[in-house]
Order: sequence, then C-alpha cells, then structure tokens
Amino acid sequence: MASQIWWGSGTPGTLADLKIYRDGSVDVECGTQDIGCGTRTHIALVAADTLTLEPKDITVKIGNSDYPWAPNSGGSQTTPSVAPAVRDAALKAVEYLKQMASKKLNAPPADIVLENRRFVLKSDTAKGLDFNEVVKDLRRPAVFHGERSTFPAAYAFNSFGAHFAEVEVDTETGKIKVKKVVAAHDIGRVINLLTAESQVIGGLTQGMSAALFEQKIMDDETGTMVNPNFHDYKVATSMDIPEMVPVFVDVIDDRLNNLGAKGLGEPPRIPASASIANAVFNAIGVHPREIPMTPAKVLQALKRKEAKP
Repeated sequence: MASQIWWGSGTPGTLADLKIYRDGSVDVECGTQDIGCGTRTHIALVAADTLTLEPKDITVKIGNSDYPWAPNSGGSQTTPSVAPAVRDAALKAVEYLKQMASKKLNAPPADIVLENRRFVLKSDTAKGLDFNEVVKDLRRPAVFHGERSTFPAAYAFNSFGAHFAEVEVDTETGKIKVKKVVAAHDIGRVINLLTAESQVIGGLTQGMSAALFEQKIMDDETGTMVNPNFHDYKVATSMDIPEMVPVFVDVIDDRLNNLGAKGLGEPPRIPASASIANAVFNAIGVHPREIPMTPAKVLQALKRKEAKP
C-alpha cells in the first residue's frame, strides 16, 4: 500500500458565462481548454444538472481567449476551477428564471422550484411551467456571469488517496507481474464517474510502467539520452496491465466550492509506483529501492538479502 496527498482546490476568480436563448438553447463560454481530461463533459454536466436539462442541451464553447478568464489547464486544476464557475452562473440563471415564472404562476419566487425541466410550486407541484415556456418570454438572450469563489480562511484543501497492489515475483528470473491494483481516492464530489475512473486507470498505467519498465539511459560523456525511442525505451503494453479497481470516497467538501469538488489530475499517478514497490517488498522481503524494478535489479536485491548474516 502507498498513500498520497495532493493539492487540487482550483483557482479562485475563474469565470464562466451562461447564455439562455428564447428557444431554450443554452451556451456556456469559458476561456479554459480541454487537453483530454473531459473539460467539455463536466461543463455540460454541471450546467445541465443545475438547470435540470440534458447534457446534449448545452453547447460548450471553450479554448478562446475572448471568452471569460480561466487559468491554464492541467493537472488537478481545471475541474475545481471551472466547474464551480459554471455552477455559479447556472444558479444565478435559475433564480432569474424563477422570478420570471413567478409572474406567470402568480406566486412568490421562494415558492417555486425547478424540477425535471419544470418550474413548479412547492405548495402545489401540479401547477408549473415548462422550462421553454418561461424562457420564450426573454426579450433577448440572458447572460449570467459565474465566478469561482475564494478559499475560506483557516483551512487547507487537499485530495487524498491510497493504492493497494498485489504482485507476483519470480525469484529465479526477477520478473515482476502486477496482478491487481485497488485505488481509493477522496476528491470531494465526483462530477462524472466514467471520466474519473478513466483518469485513475491512466495514472495507474503510468505508475506501473514507470515502476517496472521505463528507464532513461544517459551517455556519461555527452549527457545525451541514448534510448529516445519506443524500441529501446520500454513502456507497459496492454499485455502488462493488471486488474484495476478505482474506488471513490465521494465525500463532498462543501467549504471548498459550491460543488465540493477537487482535482484528479496527478493523484492516481502519485502512489502507483510506490504501492507496487511495497508489494514487491512484501513478496520477497527486500526493497529494490530503485525504479524501474527490472529483473536484474530484483535479483541484485535478493543477492543482498542472502548476503546478510
């Protein structure tokens, strides 16, 4: 087993605009980028969930510096920066539309809730208006500005995780085979389970590859790398991938932001190699102490163990 602690609280001041049109269509604009971590997905999910629409109803517009400001994308920063800003804009939209619906329903906004694409009365849920019935009265597109809030004082915000690895070690050849890894993570609210699990599996794969195969060989005279290709620089392949079980605590951190979500960029990678190394120690009683844990290094570690009185 190996554990990790990592920053993942996002950047206060991140901005997002949500636009609602008379035909019921919704745009979300943010100057963030999607570098493969599902940013478009979580923006659509957060906006749709808040407005009780479907993700397909949301048009996500990102990757343009003319859009509202967002920090650089990468690591554990993007989701806890952007998603709360989108949520803030969507919540403001809901309150505005409740005021519009209140005039048609002849009821105070406080007595109106948005459920399943309908604005209904708390006191009589049979009375209500469809989302499109309300927004068709907009005289022009309504724009709502969202912002990621600042951090409350006197608190530290981190993500946490623990990985548990099972390995087999052939003491004659020194070969290590990873059989199974269970990866438990606390990242606050999980915005999208599918992409979160994919992120964990990717980090585990990188960690296992680094633990067992990846090694830069340097020329001592010139300082250059002599194996800068995928023939000589070994990486894990599909034949090496073990059973991987992502587990999420899913405890909402309501102090951190309006979603209680933290980042999941680096955390799956951090304890991956160490958990495998500790499993190797559990199997053979000695730490190789260096990655990649190649067969030759494992055999050397076993020799050191045997040489001890």
